[in-house]
Amino acid sequence: MSVPSLNAAIQGQGTISADNLNTFTQTAQITSQLREFTGLPGMAVFMQGIAFANDGNGGFFYWDSNGTEPDDNFNYIVPNNASSGEWVRLTLSQIIEGGIFTTLTATGLTNLESDVIIGGILSESLVTGLVGAGTNQGTATPLTANINIATTVSSGTGFILPLVTPDGNTIKSGTEIKLFNRGANIASLYPPSGAQIEMLGTNNPSGISPNGNAIATFAGGAQWWIS
Repeated sequence: MSVPSLNAAIQGQGTISADNLNTFTQTAQITSQLREFTGLPGMAVFMQGIAFANDGNGGFFYWDSNGTEPDDNFNYIVPNNASSGEWVRLTLSQIIEGGIFTTLTATGLTNLESDVIIGGILSESLVTGLVGAGTNQGTATPLTANINIATTVSSGTGFILPLVTPDGNTIKSGTEIKLFNRGANIASLYPPSGAQIEMLGTNNPSGISPNGNAIATFAGGAQWWIS
């Protein structure tokens, strides 16, 4: 089999060669099915899962006729009756720029070290040089980043946690907002209007001591927790 030219099929017109047919993506549910199938160059298979379909470990595999890696039941699948070659998981690279209130979730992993290679760092949004303002929830300085560093905090001033991102998207449960108080006074940290921090009561602030830090985690509804 040779790698064919790309071809557009039109109903009732022309023919499709065996080489073209063998480049169409096929589907297997689990690895045991893929081990019963010896491929040809140019073939690709979408596997729905490792142990069962939609277990979070599926992906695209291509046939490497010169592959010699041992079968690891994840990245390399060696057919039972193949004298040479193997199915190799296709690596999909994604560039993630520094985001605002970004959460990265990985599911279906059994061994983080062997299953995931991190080629970069997921950056969080950062704002420095913040100045505390106001004396109540309505006049406090809004926090607009994941990491917020306050350098000027006059007595009685504070900051307020967000309801939405600067882009207008609703903040999701599990979002963490960090505030570093590098001012000379206690910084008041207010929840959004109608919300609560810990069990302090609706709209009441928490306090962050000078040179102290706080991580506010949104738990959904109107509840924030501090660590």
